[in-house]
Amino acid sequence: MKKKNAFSYLYNINPDTKAYLIEVSLDHYTEIFNGWDASPLRRRDMEPELLDYIEQAGYEIPLKEQVELCFYIPKEIKNEDRENKSIAGIKNNFQIVLFFIQKLLYKYYRQALTYIVLAILFLLAAYLLRDASAEYLLFSILIEGLFVGGWFLLWGAFSIFFFDSFETRKRRKVFRRFADSPIYFKRK
Repeated sequence: MKKKNAFSYLYNINPDTKAYLIEVSLDHYTEIFNGWDASPLRRRDMEPELLDYIEQAGYEIPLKEQVELCFYIPKEIKNEDRENKSIAGIKNNFQIVLFFIQKLLYKYYRQALTYIVLAILFLLAAYLLRDASAEYLLFSILIEGLFVGGWFLLWGAFSIFFFDSFETRKRRKVFRRFADSPIYFKRK
C-alpha cells in the first residue's frame, strides 16, 4: 500500500491525472482579476491575494508533483467565452511573472559577474604590488586593503549566486509549473 503524502490532506488530488488541485471558489469571473485594472481581460493583472494564495500553494506542494488550477463558479453565470479569456489572462499573468523573475535573475548574475571581475583585479593588483610594499607603511596598508576588498567582493559574488538568487530560482520553477499546468472551471 502506497504511503499517503502529507499534502494529500491539504489539497485534493485529481483521480484521473494524480495531480494536486489548487481549488478556488468564485462568485463571479471578475474576482480573478484586479478590479482597478482596466485592461482587456486577457491582459489584466490577477487579484494580488489570489496570486499570493496560488504561489503559496505552489511552494507547499513539492515541485516534482503536478498541479492543476480549478476554479469553482456558480452554474447561473456560466460563460465559455469568459472562461477561455480568463484562462488566457491567468496564463499571461504567469508568463509576465516569469519575465520579471528572469529579469531579476539576470540582474543578480550581472552583479555577481561584476563583483568577480573587480575581485580578480583587486587581488591581482595586490599580489603584483605585494613586494613593493615593504618600504612604505601607507603603501602596505593600501595593498592589504586591496586583498580585503578582493576577498570581500568574491564573497559578495558567492553570496549573490548561492543565497540571494536561490529563492528567485525556486520561484521561477514554481511559476514555470503553473504556466504549464491545466486551468479549468467547474460549476458549484
